Amino acid sequence: MTIPLPIRFAALTASLMLPAALLSGCNASPNTQPSAVPPPSAAPELEATQPATSTDSPKETVNELPQELSLMVTGDVLLHPQLLDEAATAAGKTGGHGKDFDFKPLLAGLKPYVQDADAAICNLETPIGTPPYSGYPMFTVPSQIVSDLADIGYDGCTTATNHTVDAGTKGVMRTLETLAKHEMFSTGSYESEKDSKQPPIMDIKGVKLGVIATTYSLNGMSADTDWRVDTGVNPAKLIDRAKSARQGGADIVVAAVHEGAEYTNRPTEAQRKLGRALASSGEFDFIYMHHTHSVLPIEKYKGTWIVYGLGNSVAKHATPTILNREGISVKATFTRDGESWDVSKLQWVPHQLSKAPVTWCQVATSQTCVTEGDANASLERTLKTVDIYDAVEHGLEEWTLP
Repeated sequence: MTIPLPIRFAALTASLMLPAALLSGCNASPNTQPSAVPPPSAAPELEATQPATSTDSPKETVNELPQELSLMVTGDVLLHPQLLDEAATAAGKTGGHGKDFDFKPLLAGLKPYVQDADAAICNLETPIGTPPYSGYPMFTVPSQIVSDLADIGYDGCTTATNHTVDAGTKGVMRTLETLAKHEMFSTGSYESEKDSKQPPIMDIKGVKLGVIATTYSLNGMSADTDWRVDTGVNPAKLIDRAKSARQGGADIVVAAVHEGAEYTNRPTEAQRKLGRALASSGEFDFIYMHHTHSVLPIEKYKGTWIVYGLGNSVAKHATPTILNREGISVKATFTRDGESWDVSKLQWVPHQLSKAPVTWCQVATSQTCVTEGDANASLERTLKTVDIYDAVEHGLEEWTLP
């Protein structure tokens, strides 16, 4: 008999926690237990802004801030040619609404999760281009992907990836202009040197969220200036940028790092050292990574959560494997204690991309768009990967919708 998915998720989680519970007994360190979460406040209205230019907000207004803030982060939005073909077909079926592409069917499964968080950030892997669009190794994609991401509720995207300059400086500028047109926050690449020096901060109903983005490389290419794209994974440099964001008014600072070995289910030694160095600095409240096109473990290190690999959000590789068809979305809930904020709850939901047409399909419940057998196998495989460093024991929770 096939076990229903919600029960299976709980059973798998319990089976992973049981050995650790038997070993730890009553002597578990306080740092390995989830913090108590106060009653949720009303969801703040997000005001997507360009990086903050002023630090005039007085600290004495801290009591007016919400008590909680939830942030959803997702992996690579990587539009291969098949996804463009399917979006063109979808636009034709719906009349197109004046567009050449419609990515909403591809993204539909994400919408309830995006709207369940106070803010949602994607990673826009590839630059916006002009027809004819291109795939690997030099991507360009239509602007409709940004409008459709905005329509389902995304508030911004990081833009520092190994493909950022695939279409040169014009591609960088076109991407940023498109995001700005749809009032979406962006960081990781910049229109001007002045922009690159401003603290990258989102304002979410008075809470200042700093997002430090970077990519390990530009695939051997060079930007026209050294400030155009945030590159390099040097811990000291990233920590200094986090400190600057704090000085610029950030209440919460997260790292969004494009790094790792593709198509694996383990972080590299360098990647893990980087994550742990950022966590040890005390300057980051949450750290997450993308680029590998596969799910990597989640770890709580010295009280700070590190997501080593979110996998693809949406993609269709020419050579699909089960790893590059899977991904996770994560919701970090930050709770305020005086003037400081900490992650009081970390939740995750796994997904698999269906084959044709490609759609984002969560695999945590029976209401999914892949077969129950595929969903069960994907859930079990992904949970084992995510929990390699005992994330469940340390408080990682499944993300269930209201």
